[in-house]
Amino acid sequence: MSRPSLGQMEALVAVADHASVTAAADELGVSQPSLTRRLQGLEQALGVALLRPSGRGVELTHAGMVAAAAARRALTEVSVIDALAESVRTLAAGSLRLTGLPSLISSLAPDLVGPFHLAHPGVTLSMTTEEDPAAVVASLREGRADLALCALDGVPGDLVAVELPSQRFIAVAPDAVGDRPLRELLADSTLVTLPTGTSMRATTEEVCRRLGARPARVVTTTQRDGLVRLALAVGGVTVVPDAFAELAVALGGRCIAVDDQPARPIGLLHTADALRNPAVAGLLQTLRG
Repeated sequence: MSRPSLGQMEALVAVADHASVTAAADELGVSQPSLTRRLQGLEQALGVALLRPSGRGVELTHAGMVAAAAARRALTEVSVIDALAESVRTLAAGSLRLTGLPSLISSLAPDLVGPFHLAHPGVTLSMTTEEDPAAVVASLREGRADLALCALDGVPGDLVAVELPSQRFIAVAPDAVGDRPLRELLADSTLVTLPTGTSMRATTEEVCRRLGARPARVVTTTQRDGLVRLALAVGGVTVVPDAFAELAVALGGRCIAVDDQPARPIGLLHTADALRNPAVAGLLQTLRG
């Protein structure tokens, strides 16, 4: 048995309202023969008679009354779905899930999602973090996130990358160190950094390698937002994204440029079908200005 179509259900409800095929056809803006074919198709699909002649018009059979009531409910639900879909399309509703490396989420995500949220407050935003690029990619592939902030060195072929301004790092130390070279500071001070295996730890180790510096001591913490404060508290040094420069100065720290540092390519990643989510397309459009 075939399923009733929306057009057939609309035809039955219109006839129920007007007790006239002609009036129902006028309401729906179709010809009378077209409406009659819809009704006949509905009766064939259901296998029961829905209408019978009554004077100059028609009336519903008992089966017709039951079917018309059900059709009204179905059409109401469809209108709710249509309204919801329209809200999502116009970004009056919907959701956007952003994930990424913790250092990028904490330093860059506010500037990315802030303007979007102000423009589309009805879209629900959520942000999570993953410890390494492989976990970020898995989150996208498994559908746990719509967009991801990640380093762009080695983007898998099944993902789309939207490049952002490259990320640079600075070293932060107590202001009392003066103008001492970073290599000397690292050799004499405590290095405050994240655990091995994190992207920021890898960047810090690369800085040390390029400088030929071996830190005197190493203190690790999993709290990225606490790196600057902890480094200043122990009189040490930390290497963080330059987005932390304002915080470092506010806490009385000195920002030290990392010489000969290659720019770290970063950007947004998404799957090929992510743009089906209007919120993803909207955020990318906001980003382009």
